Amino acid sequence: MVWLLRHVRATGRRRTILSLTHGTMANAMPQALGAKKAWPNRQVISFSGDGGLSMLMGDLITAVQEKIPIKVAVFDNSSLGFVELEMKVEGLLDAYTNLENPDFARVAQAIGFHAQRVERADELAAAVRDWLGAPGPALIDVVTDRMELVVPPKIEIAQVFGTALYSAKAVLAGRAGDVWELVTENLG
Repeated sequence: MVWLLRHVRATGRRRTILSLTHGTMANAMPQALGAKKAWPNRQVISFSGDGGLSMLMGDLITAVQEKIPIKVAVFDNSSLGFVELEMKVEGLLDAYTNLENPDFARVAQAIGFHAQRVERADELAAAVRDWLGAPGPALIDVVTDRMELVVPPKIEIAQVFGTALYSAKAVLAGRAGDVWELVTENLG
């Protein structure tokens, strides 16, 4: 949701549908299915987190059974990333946000999707072209960096303080490596 808002501009021809209600999860794919049924001649893309897709994997079957040719991009960072980020900026140690994901591309292929997994940045451009050009429903499982921060347009002092508090707590809890990775991945 945040990446979409930061990098995809809605225009008269390009529209976005998303939920900005706090705590909403797993709405991208059902919204994409509905949008494609409402506008069958438009390309519809679901930007789904791995947690949200995991919650509603049955909707992949719906897309195949009902022949709804949506495109699903999965941001696969093996975590409830947005929840984890919210915890950090509140000064909390992240807990219970790890995910043990399957290879979503293989799951989608078994269901009947055209699907592929991307693990390296240099594979992405060709994979996206193939994904968008595929007839019928297609899924691209993009492995992303768990420590990649989503920086809001305006950083508030409370967020900085909360992240510093998280960092101190993480170091004291023996998780200095997490703090180091967070810093080096985002400032290096």
